[in-house]
Amino acid sequence: MDLKYLTDAKGTLTGVFIAIEDWRALQKQYGIGELVAPDSGAQLRRKLAAALPMPSADEPAEE
Repeated sequence: MDLKYLTDAKGTLTGVFIAIEDWRALQKQYGIGELVAPDSGAQLRRKLAAALPMPSADEPAEE
């Protein structure tokens, strides 16, 4: 299994990435379901938008 560790700008471990094939094998082995909240995509977009810096009024918007 090929694991990739994710860190923030300070080097603090924040997560682990595994290949989808490995994830599916773990789901099967341990009986992990894929229950996802119906609004999980919208909720994620809201949180990401809130976390991104807003451009200042004198700064041109990127396209």
